[in-house]
Amino acid sequence: MLRMKVLDEEWVLAYSELAVILAEEYGDGPLEVVTDDEGNEEYTEKSLERLEPYYEEAENILYRIGFTREEV
Repeated sequence: MLRMKVLDEEWVLAYSELAVILAEEYGDGPLEVVTDDEGNEEYTEKSLERLEPYYEEAENILYRIGFTREEV
Protein backbone atom coordinates (compact mmCIF):
# COMPACT_ATOMS: atom_id res chain seq x y z
CA MET A 1 0.00 0.00 0.00
CA LEU A 2 1.11 3.52 -0.77
CA ARG A 3 2.25 5.56 2.25
CA MET A 4 2.45 9.23 1.43
CA LYS A 5 2.03 12.33 3.58
CA VAL A 6 0.82 15.44 1.80
CA LEU A 7 0.51 19.04 2.92
CA ASP A 8 -2.96 20.42 3.66
CA GLU A 9 -3.02 22.40 0.41
CA GLU A 10 -2.18 19.27 -1.60
CA TRP A 11 -4.74 17.26 0.38
CA VAL A 12 -7.54 19.72 -0.44
CA LEU A 13 -6.54 19.75 -4.10
CA ALA A 14 -6.43 15.94 -4.26
CA TYR A 15 -9.79 15.28 -2.62
CA SER A 16 -11.41 18.12 -4.57
CA GLU A 17 -10.21 16.75 -7.90
CA LEU A 18 -11.26 13.24 -6.90
CA ALA A 19 -14.71 14.53 -5.86
CA VAL A 20 -15.11 16.09 -9.33
CA ILE A 21 -14.26 12.75 -10.96
CA LEU A 22 -16.72 10.90 -8.73
CA ALA A 23 -19.50 13.45 -9.32
CA GLU A 24 -19.04 13.36 -13.09
CA GLU A 25 -18.76 9.56 -13.27
CA TYR A 26 -21.53 8.64 -10.83
CA GLY A 27 -23.66 11.78 -10.92
CA ASP A 28 -25.52 13.45 -13.75
CA GLY A 29 -22.59 13.97 -16.13
CA PRO A 30 -20.16 16.88 -16.45
CA LEU A 31 -20.24 19.72 -13.95
CA GLU A 32 -21.12 23.19 -15.21
CA VAL A 33 -18.39 25.84 -15.23
CA VAL A 34 -18.74 29.58 -15.82
CA THR A 35 -15.98 31.92 -16.97
CA ASP A 36 -15.76 35.54 -15.84
CA ASP A 37 -14.51 38.49 -17.91
CA GLU A 38 -10.93 37.85 -16.81
CA GLY A 39 -10.99 34.21 -17.92
CA ASN A 40 -11.27 32.71 -14.43
CA GLU A 41 -13.36 29.56 -14.29
CA GLU A 42 -15.51 28.40 -11.40
CA TYR A 43 -18.25 25.86 -10.85
CA THR A 44 -21.86 27.00 -10.84
CA GLU A 45 -23.84 26.87 -7.60
CA LYS A 46 -25.71 23.84 -8.92
CA SER A 47 -22.42 22.04 -9.63
CA LEU A 48 -21.07 22.87 -6.17
CA GLU A 49 -24.22 21.35 -4.66
CA ARG A 50 -23.67 18.21 -6.76
CA LEU A 51 -20.08 17.97 -5.51
CA GLU A 52 -20.93 18.17 -1.80
CA PRO A 53 -21.84 14.48 -1.25
CA TYR A 54 -18.62 13.31 -2.91
CA TYR A 55 -16.09 15.16 -0.74
CA GLU A 56 -16.25 12.71 2.17
CA GLU A 57 -16.08 9.72 -0.18
CA ALA A 58 -13.06 11.25 -1.93
CA GLU A 59 -11.25 11.74 1.39
CA ASN A 60 -12.01 8.18 2.42
CA ILE A 61 -10.57 6.88 -0.86
CA LEU A 62 -7.37 8.87 -0.33
CA TYR A 63 -6.99 7.42 3.18
CA ARG A 64 -7.67 3.89 1.91
CA ILE A 65 -4.92 4.07 -0.72
CA GLY A 66 -2.40 5.36 1.80
CA PHE A 67 -2.42 9.14 1.71
CA THR A 68 -2.34 11.05 4.99
CA ARG A 69 -2.29 14.73 5.86
CA GLU A 70 0.99 16.10 7.11
CA GLU A 71 0.61 18.11 10.29
CA VAL A 72 2.27 21.50 10.01
